[in-house]
Amino acid sequence: MAETYGASYVSLHVRVSNKAAIALYRDTLNFRVDGTEAKYYADGEDALGMKMDLEHLRLPPENTGSKEEEGEGSVGKDEGGEAGSLEKKEKLHKVKVGRQLGVGELVERNESSAA
Repeated sequence: MAETYGASYVSLHVRVSNKAAIALYRDTLNFRVDGTEAKYYADGEDALGMKMDLEHLRLPPENTGSKEEEGEGSVGKDEGGEAGSLEKKEKLHKVKVGRQLGVGELVERNESSAA
């Protein structure tokens, strides 16, 4: 998200009862709890809002001289840049997700134990 879209953060919601997901996001993927939203889900359960800052992964903006692209006068505009617009030959950081972190094994183990 940071490399491709120039995002400064990623956010998500998770049920307060979903302890496994909370631990995954908080302890493994380094999301932080940003707050609680009461009755977020249709069944009335609250949700934790979680956020991960990506500033350390963002590439510096290209200087095009456009004030709008630099943030001035951009009320209501998307925070990220145009998708696929990276042309610099800078070193990008790979982030492990999903099966690379062993999440798949946890899911498969839980599904097989339920059977």
